[in-house]
Amino acid sequence: MSSSVLVIGASGYIGLGVALAFRRAGYRVYGLIRNEKHANMLQRNEIEPIIAQAFDNVQPFTDILNTCSVIIDAVGYTPKLSLSLLEIAIQTGKIRTQDGKLPHYAPLYIFTSGIMTYGDTSPTGRRPVDEMIKPRPQPATQRNSGSSSADVTAMKDREDYENHVLATSSAALKTTVVRPGFVYGGQGGFVADLFYSEPLVIQGRRDMRWSWVHIDDLGEGYVSIARAPRVVVDKQLYNLAAPNDNPSYEELRTAMAKAQGRQEKIEYKKAEEGVPTRWDTDSIINPAKAINELGWQPRHVGFVQEIETYYKSWAAHKSTQERKSTSHS
Repeated sequence: MSSSVLVIGASGYIGLGVALAFRRAGYRVYGLIRNEKHANMLQRNEIEPIIAQAFDNVQPFTDILNTCSVIIDAVGYTPKLSLSLLEIAIQTGKIRTQDGKLPHYAPLYIFTSGIMTYGDTSPTGRRPVDEMIKPRPQPATQRNSGSSSADVTAMKDREDYENHVLATSSAALKTTVVRPGFVYGGQGGFVADLFYSEPLVIQGRRDMRWSWVHIDDLGEGYVSIARAPRVVVDKQLYNLAAPNDNPSYEELRTAMAKAQGRQEKIEYKKAEEGVPTRWDTDSIINPAKAINELGWQPRHVGFVQEIETYYKSWAAHKSTQERKSTSHS
């Protein structure tokens, strides 16, 4: 594969997983990062780092950007930044296509969203929701410091931005939105950091379920989108999660605690006021569209089924980070 790909946020959990998947598929991969300390890690993985003071300031790298047939926003939704990144993609498309006169050179822009956009999927029962189901996002409630962006971002705003991205499609730029399930595997993301580090307490419902996807399977999903004919993926949403991998919250916390060797019993509490209602609801999605249209096939058997492997991987990563931090102090 001779095409080039730009991954914005390539040092992040999802960004790195996606960048690695494209490199495995033979693409030339550029990783846009803000911190030079991640450059060596990208280079070790055959990803060419581009270091920018800010993600929306890529003017010094315009020549590289114009060679990329795929541009991926792996940062996620941030109101001002997301619009700036989309505008960069639009301008890149205009240059590559001579203002749309050569539409066959139009790059593909993939925006990374998430399943929390759907809001509560419990009205469908245990039936997973597909991309034709209109989201019912709940307004986000600000938590205390230390919250993830998934906690505090207004999901309705993110849905509106998804629609804006898809509506931006033109002869100069093709657009796709990905809604990944909760991601696991490898170094782990914010969910692993949160659940492995916090007290063994379940507040509110214990039976809520979320769809999960392994980071490698997710990356392969992005590659499947990039390889598909543009007429197929343009202006399309894709759910990316493993079918039927949606353990209950209680099953998940129990398995994670067992993998950690924790001896204490789970403490059950009523939901506290101020906790976003999204964290007390189901988010179960149907990935059949990606499977049927793109031939995407998740290969991992499930988060809980191999939880000990994933815990060891997460713990090893944290240990490495701590050693590096100690050696630099």
